[in-house]
Parts: sequence; structure tokens; C-alpha cells
Amino acid sequence: MKKQKIEIIAMLILIVIILISIIYFITREKQKVVENNVDDIENIEKEEYVQVLDDETKYNTSAKLKEAKSINGLEISNIQLTDKNEQSVLLATITNRSGKATDIILINITLYDKEGNIITEIPGIISPMKINETSELIAGITTDYANAYDFKVSLR
Repeated sequence: MKKQKIEIIAMLILIVIILISIIYFITREKQKVVENNVDDIENIEKEEYVQVLDDETKYNTSAKLKEAKSINGLEISNIQLTDKNEQSVLLATITNRSGKATDIILINITLYDKEGNIITEIPGIISPMKINETSELIAGITTDYANAYDFKVSLR
């Protein structure tokens, strides 16, 4: 009889320990989720010019960045800056308005934050173009710069 009571008490203690462990791990996981959500909210707040698309692509929404630019008679328009998996890509349409055909042009694309500080420079190449010809500019870098405010293009 005594042995049976000890076994029952030991079984109850074991069940209580298991229940406490389960409750601990469940609340710990919930705490991790809450902490991760807080981190995500802080990151979103820092990225003022970013809209996250359904496929988790970050799309830059800065009106200043989207303004048409020009260099040596080449008009740069339809500008998009995106990032997916730490791969930032700047896409734009280039139209040769210079009145003459061009050779290959080496450029630097300088990204700026809202305060006018340089974030980074991305090298680029503009292919040879005929008068009034339109081409695409694609420049990429392996870091997330989707929150840039503006950019400027200069010759290398």
C-alpha cells in the first residue's frame, strides 16, 4: 500500500514537472514572437520610403528618387528601386536626347538618405545609343538600400 502511494505521488510530481515545462516553453516561444514583431515594427519605422509587396520585395516609394534625371543629354526616367533578399536593384529607362549617338558610358549611381548623406555608390554602364533611342538601365548591389531617398548619376 505504501509503495503504491509513493508511485502515485511520484507519478503526480512527474506530471506536474511535465506540465510546467510545457507551459514554460509555450510562453517562451510567444515571448520570442513578440520580440521579433517588435524588431520588425522598428525596422518598418526606419524604412520610411519602403512598401513591402506580397512576395516580400521591398519597393521604394520616394517621390524624389522617382524624379527624372539627366546626364550628358541622356534622360533617365521610370525609375524603380527594389530589394529582395538583400539584393537591391535600380531599374530605369534611358532615352538619348543628346542629338548624337553615344558610345558606352561608365557611370556612378550615388544613393542618398533624406538628410542628403551618401548611402552608397553603385557602378553602372549605359550601352551605346542612337539618337532618341531608348534603353534600360539595370544596376544592382548585394545590400539592402531600398530605403534611399534620392540618387544622382555622375560619369566615372
